[in-house]
Parts: sequence; structure tokens; C-alpha cells
Amino acid sequence: MSPESHSLLLVRHAQADWGGADYDRLSPLGQQQAGLLGCWLASGPVAQQPRRIVCGPRRRHRQTVDCLVSRWRDAHASVPTIESSPQWDDGDAAALLAAFRKTNPEARQLAYAAPGATDAQGRALLRAVLDAWRLGALDEYVTERWNDFAKRISEAYGRMLREYPEPTLVVSSAGAIARFAQVALALGDEAMIELNLRLANTAICTFAAETRAWRLISWNCLPHLANDAGRPLISAN
Repeated sequence: MSPESHSLLLVRHAQADWGGADYDRLSPLGQQQAGLLGCWLASGPVAQQPRRIVCGPRRRHRQTVDCLVSRWRDAHASVPTIESSPQWDDGDAAALLAAFRKTNPEARQLAYAAPGATDAQGRALLRAVLDAWRLGALDEYVTERWNDFAKRISEAYGRMLREYPEPTLVVSSAGAIARFAQVALALGDEAMIELNLRLANTAICTFAAETRAWRLISWNCLPHLANDAGRPLISAN
């Protein structure tokens, strides 16, 4: 894309400490993922590099940005302007899980909220939590209901069209990115949850602006985690 292109890269944060003492921080693998993303961004054509970075408010978002920017600077590349935006927060994972425990104390999926859970088990737990949130079963125990979350990301969708005319990179979480894609593709909530569950850590999702709308160009791409033959260098999860 040319420097004038109204383009948007949405990136899920790097791997966090799922099942550990503090999910809102990167694991060692996550730090490596974010660093490789920074190298990849810095090595691309200058005309295609983001001019701005928007960072969600969580620590895992900021740590991802810090790691990628550090490697970007190591490549002697010009680093974009960085700003933080609470609008790009995800649903509060810890609060949602706590609410799910209260409302579904016997749910078998709760056993997967521990170190050593497989990716499939983690997705099963997250699906159960998101379904309960979507259906309103957690409303008594959370500060942001599903419809309020959806509205917030829809507002971010419009704001990115109005206020970000240059190529921009956003680092957020899977739920916020999946909701953005849901709006762009006019999908239902169940499809949004499926997109959420399949989005890999540091995956790049590319959108291009059309008249009053974003068009999805690519989804869940990991060029920075593959070698020249396309084989994975490190895990995306």
C-alpha cells in the first residue's frame, strides 16, 4: 500500500501468562514473539510501515508494544508515534472468569484455568465464559455487559475511520479485534466468538478503508514467526 493508503493493522498481544499468577503480563515466549514482530515491521518497505501505534490499556498490550518497539529501534528504523487508548481494551478476562466461577461453580471447563492446560482446553473454557457473557448470565457480577463491550468497539471502528488517515497499528486483544471484524463483515455474535478463539498471539489482521467502512484484507497472519520457507520459527500460542 502507498503512504497515502488508509490502512489498519490490528495485532493481538503476545502470549500472556495464562493460568499463572498474573495473566496480564507476557510470558518469555510472548516477549520473543513481540520482538520478532518488531523486526518484521522494521524490515518492511518504509511506505508500508505504520505511522502510528495505538496501544490498548492492559499491561500485556503495553509490554507487547515495548518489546516490538525495542527491536524496531534496534533495526535503526523510525518508530511511529505511540498512544494508549482505553477504547481498545478487551473484556476483563479476570472479572469474566470470576463471574463464571460464581454462576457456574460445577462447570467442568473451570479445571482448564490452570497451568498445563492445552490450547483446546483453554478455548473450551473461554468459549463457555464468552457464551455466558453473551447470554447475560454474568451481568450481575461484571461492570461491562456484552452489549456495552460491543458498542465500545463499534465506536472505535468509526473513530479509526475518522481520525486515523495514515497507516496505523493497533495492539489489543482477541475479543476486541474479533468484534472489529464482526462489524466489518456484518457477522453474528457466535461467529465473532469463533474468530476470537482462533486468533493467534501477535497475529496480524489487515483492514483497508473504503467509503465509511473497513474492508478485511487478511486475517490471523504470522509472517514474523515463519522462516523463508514458511515454516514456524516459534509457537504462535
